[in-house]
Amino acid sequence: SSDLIAKLAGVSARTVFQHFADTAELYLAVLGRVFSSVSSEAPPINRQSPLDERIGIVVGHRATRYETVRPMWTFVQTLQRRSAEATERIRELYKGSRDQLADSFGPELSALSADKREHILNALSLTLSPEGWNTLRDRLGLSAEQAKDEWRFVVDSIFGGDDRA
Repeated sequence: SSDLIAKLAGVSARTVFQHFADTAELYLAVLGRVFSSVSSEAPPINRQSPLDERIGIVVGHRATRYETVRPMWTFVQTLQRRSAEATERIRELYKGSRDQLADSFGPELSALSADKREHILNALSLTLSPEGWNTLRDRLGLSAEQAKDEWRFVVDSIFGGDDRA
């Protein structure tokens, strides 16, 4: 609520509304702040690095940024149901995330048929999402390290980890 946001900001609700016309504008500003944390630039990945190393970089980066916004993600999901603009911004966030995955795992994906590549990108996007992180942390009660280990296991499995030496 706007009262909670004001309290967290250390100001009165009246002060908040001197800066924002209404709650929708306030919530979109909060959403922008969350997205700036979530969509932070991924660390550079050398596509020639071993797959295991790239998996570690991708998982580590996403775990860190999603852990940061974990307390606010329920708010983001609620706002999405109330605002077409929020829905579009979330869609853009997911598209950017998917593009990062396609780039990070380009060597493995380029060897696949278009259909298989799409299936794998969808599986990676679903797994390495804020919802995936929150499921592991909040619903299953895993620690951050345990959740990262699960993500690594799933991503490795997607790329046929059992088949590699």
